[in-house]
Amino acid sequence: MNVHLLKVKWKEGELQQNTYVVEQKDGCILIDAGVPLEEIRKITDKPISAVMLTHAHFDHIEYIEEYDRLNIPIYASIYAERSMLDPSLNVSNMIRPKVYHVSRIYELKDNETIKLGEIEVKCLYTPGHSRDSVCYLIGDKLFSGDTLFSVAIGRTDFPDSNEKDMIDSLSRLDKLEYSELYPGHGRVSNKEEQNQNIKQWLNILKQF
Repeated sequence: MNVHLLKVKWKEGELQQNTYVVEQKDGCILIDAGVPLEEIRKITDKPISAVMLTHAHFDHIEYIEEYDRLNIPIYASIYAERSMLDPSLNVSNMIRPKVYHVSRIYELKDNETIKLGEIEVKCLYTPGHSRDSVCYLIGDKLFSGDTLFSVAIGRTDFPDSNEKDMIDSLSRLDKLEYSELYPGHGRVSNKEEQNQNIKQWLNILKQF
């Protein structure tokens, strides 16, 4: 299994989002949909078996309708669709309000594991940055979306954010076993670094 990182810089500002291609022998899956298909094809021509959304903020789902038109299954939390349909919840209203329509979302439950080809993906609900935030555990690799970054955590000042939920989610991830961390922005990290990062932010959040 190979993990490829693709970054897109938005014309409206300095925002960069990480989309990951998790490649296996006979296909691949995408973690988030922040890049168009043409960018994926620069990495691999293998069939895409699924798009796994960490949450439905606009920078992570900008090209989701393109993948939906190709009949690629889309997986997300049970709260993702409401965010797609509301510019205040997908925070596109910060730049240019947009509603995202897809034909179907396969809703994953907390702790649910699905198998996509050779890859087993475990979904972990981690609300805080947004109500629909999830992380995906694939082998020893954790894809954390905007819940957890290399030396930071996701913002908790959006309409669907909640600091108490973030504390609970960070506490959950602090106990989780994994090796590498693949966040929704910034550089790749690891469990050793997160042992310090998570504790630091838990201390900060608990002061308020």
